[in-house]
Amino acid sequence: MLSNHSSPAVVSASAAGKLPRAALIALLAAFVLPLFFSTDVWSGKSLISFGVAWNMANGSLADWLLPNVNGFPASDVGPLSFWFAALSIKVFGPLFGNVEAFHITAGLWFAVTTAAIWYSTYLLSRRDEAQPVSFAFGGEAARKDYGRLVADIAVLLTVGTYGIIAAFHELTPVTCLLAFSALAFYGIVLSLEYLWRGSIIAGLAIGAIALASSPGAGLWCFFGAWVAIFLTPDYTSRSKRAVLTYLWLCDRDALADFSFCCFPAEATEWFKSWISISLAALSPLPADEYLWLLKNISWLTFPLWPLALWGIYAWRDQIRQAPLIIPLSFSVVALCSVIFTGTELYSTLLFLVPSLSVLAALGVVSLKRSRENFLDLYSGIIYTLAVIAVWVYFFAWTQGVPAKMAFSITRLAPDVEPHGTSVFLFLLAVIATLLWIAIVFWRLFKHPVFSWRGAWMAGTGLTAVWIIVMSLFVNLIDGARSMKPIVDNFKAVAVENKIPLDKIGASHLTLSNIAAFNYWGGVNFDKQADAPWILRAVDRDYDENTLDLRYEVVDVFQGRPRSSEKFLLIRRK
Repeated sequence: MLSNHSSPAVVSASAAGKLPRAALIALLAAFVLPLFFSTDVWSGKSLISFGVAWNMANGSLADWLLPNVNGFPASDVGPLSFWFAALSIKVFGPLFGNVEAFHITAGLWFAVTTAAIWYSTYLLSRRDEAQPVSFAFGGEAARKDYGRLVADIAVLLTVGTYGIIAAFHELTPVTCLLAFSALAFYGIVLSLEYLWRGSIIAGLAIGAIALASSPGAGLWCFFGAWVAIFLTPDYTSRSKRAVLTYLWLCDRDALADFSFCCFPAEATEWFKSWISISLAALSPLPADEYLWLLKNISWLTFPLWPLALWGIYAWRDQIRQAPLIIPLSFSVVALCSVIFTGTELYSTLLFLVPSLSVLAALGVVSLKRSRENFLDLYSGIIYTLAVIAVWVYFFAWTQGVPAKMAFSITRLAPDVEPHGTSVFLFLLAVIATLLWIAIVFWRLFKHPVFSWRGAWMAGTGLTAVWIIVMSLFVNLIDGARSMKPIVDNFKAVAVENKIPLDKIGASHLTLSNIAAFNYWGGVNFDKQADAPWILRAVDRDYDENTLDLRYEVVDVFQGRPRSSEKFLLIRRK
């Protein structure tokens, strides 16, 4: 057991005062609320995810086992995340709409992520090794209150992490992987007290990562769990936990066996592609990407990383104890997975969040009073300025002055008319603004002593800014990023020319393009090489006169604003 004198945390009972559960739950609900402001799907990866899930929900068993978009294989990731999205579409689609039902899944993954981080931090911070200094005459935080305090800070800092916003508001398999990586982390922590229960949870979560992404991603998470287990000074059960966790990695084998049994030919092709893509990703990061990594890891994981570094330094005497070594092991292995994996770096970076949140929370409670106000000050200034800037740009967009600001924002989606938003969303933006002002005044004039106040301001500040941006500019974002207007134009031309929607071939279309035309346009792309009609994606500088003489261009559809893409509807002569 550790001596109280070696603990860097000095937390009084008053500083560990309880953050009202209603306030915390309201913040978490507010974070996911903007998901439902738009009935559109924005990014290409989100469109692919939606296309796969929608095909599953309306398809056969083969679509569920072998992910595809209108028959075109989507074999870069496994099917698990799509299963949940497809089930959500089937259950909630008739009630709320398919896109809204698709976004409900993000709320599920967000709930799993934050719950796993909270309980992991709570269990670690209640251990003897993580307890704060005992005061000579009493008055220090009780064990339960201290554990709740550190756990609340970890969740609040997670909500206030910049990179989380895009991940959960553009639903992709990354959100599923983040949730299961947090769940695997929780399982390893839980296994310190409940061997079988924690090991089973960790093993299932690691197997789920392999099913949701790739065997390589599951291997990295397993390696992080293995390192954490063997570095934790618990010699009586660490080998048992490692073996049991490994055994549950066999989840993905059941999928392969069942798929090969039902659809041997299709499964062979799909799994061959899945494995090859996974193996290709296991390559060192190119030397010219390290500067990119440094810049992006700095802001995507802010404010976690500086607080986590301080936490490691402050608790350096306890570096081999479970509260430090488990999150540190996961963080180091997650960083190695970025450096030695050639997959999309933005997605991989978010795997750092669960472990960094724990280290950052320990860093916050170890800050001295003179430094403790920095997070409050930073959040109050930065997010207040951000709120002011958002309202100024909204005024410029709707009123046309200042002219330069109005032009800079209008050009993002020049076809969006009229400028502005709905009355309901405008009032919501006003309420979010007033609530943020109230929080700032609470901090300035009430002088709260709670140690969670800085993390609370970071989480509420970023959430408030995001709600205001989405409330005021959702129409602009839809106009700038939506494929629906393009598909609507195409569909009108197809109806006018009486083009059968199942006789159109696809040329140079991405999976996201196929998903958009399949869902909004009702196009069931013809897989035959001699399709009488072809929809082709080209660069905006493409000269139609260079087209093969066997074809003629019927119509041209411009891509999204500020995009270099356009679409040609071609007819075979």
